[in-house]
Amino acid sequence: MLNIEIIKENIQNWTDARNQTSAINFLTSGNGFVITLHDYNNWEEIQPDTINCYLAINEDNKLVVYLVDNITDEEENYSIGENLFEKNFEEYFDNLPDNTSSPLRTNLPPSEADSRITNWVLCSNSWFKHKEKLREEAIPAGQMVQLFTIPFSDLHELFVVRNFEALKATFALKYYENEVIEGYDIEVILAKTEFNNDPEAGISLVKESFADLSTGYPPANMAGKFFNLL
Repeated sequence: MLNIEIIKENIQNWTDARNQTSAINFLTSGNGFVITLHDYNNWEEIQPDTINCYLAINEDNKLVVYLVDNITDEEENYSIGENLFEKNFEEYFDNLPDNTSSPLRTNLPPSEADSRITNWVLCSNSWFKHKEKLREEAIPAGQMVQLFTIPFSDLHELFVVRNFEALKATFALKYYENEVIEGYDIEVILAKTEFNNDPEAGISLVKESFADLSTGYPPANMAGKFFNLL
C-alpha cells in the first residue's frame, strides 16, 4: 500500500538515477501525465502558489510523478489521494473532453508548442548527451531535473474559467537564456495534445496550448524552497 515512506523512496530512486545513462530511457518512456478536476478541487481549498511535480521511479521500475501543492509540501501535511497524488507516466493519451466554446487566453501559440514538443521527441537523446558533457565539466546546468513547479493560477484558468475536466502535461524542450542556463532544457507544457490534420492549417500536434511557465529544479536554484519529499 502506498505511503509517504514509499513515495520518498521512489523519488529517491529517480534522484539516484537521474544523472546516469539510463535516465533518458525513463524520460522518454511515455508522453506525460494527466491532472484532473478532482486534483484541482482538492488543492483549490488550500489556495497554493504552485503545484510541485516530483519525478520518481516506482517498484516496477516505471517513471511516475507525484503532485502536491506547495503549502502542503512546506508543512509536510500530506494526505495521499487528497493533496498528494501519484500519476502514471502515460505512454498514450486518451482523448480528453473537448470544451472549446470560448476563446482561450494563452501565452504559448500552438505552433510554438508543437515545435518544443517536436524538439523533445527528436532531440531528447542529443540534449541528454549535452547535459552529460556539462556534468563532466562540473557545470551546474548539467544536473538533471528532480521536480517541476507549475503555477496554480494556470490550473485555475483551465479548470474554473475553461471548465476542463482533465489536462495533459507533456514534456518539451525550451530554449532558456538566463543566469542559470543558456541553452535547451526540459519543461512541462500544459496543453490539449490532439492530432489535428487540417489541410488548410497544416498538421498540428497541439490543438490548444495553455501555459509554459513550469520551472525545473535543477537547474533552477532550490535555496529557500520547501521541497520536503526530496
